[in-house]
Amino acid sequence: MAGTEERALQPNRGTLDLARSLAAIRQAAEARRFLSYGDVAAASGLAWSVARRRMDPHLFDLCRRGTARGWPLLPAIVVDKRSVPHGAMRGRPLIGFARAAERCGRVIPGGDAASFLAAEQRRVFDWAEKERGHDLHA
Repeated sequence: MAGTEERALQPNRGTLDLARSLAAIRQAAEARRFLSYGDVAAASGLAWSVARRRMDPHLFDLCRRGTARGWPLLPAIVVDKRSVPHGAMRGRPLIGFARAAERCGRVIPGGDAASFLAAEQRRVFDWAEKERGHDLHA
């Protein structure tokens, strides 16, 4: 029995937690700010080096779950570290976001992923304001 109790008290062993990620994204969105992939990892108690390979599927899962609830693509405000001040992603992070959006059935008008991202980020900020104080579950 002691072994079971010890295991229950051990820290997270490399799993990104959807509820914690949702809470971190919501908190940032309510403040109308962007957060980094490292911030999402830290919300689950993980170092970026541990969470790095798990981040894309994790954020896609948040997109998929949010889409099922009629929410915007919440990971739109999760950006690479250098983009945190302004939110304008480029390169691989932008391509990854666009692919996740398309996999969730979203159409990117004219194939302009950067404009789509900016519009979705505004939708996330507006969503957070509307949902302020409501209980959300991942």
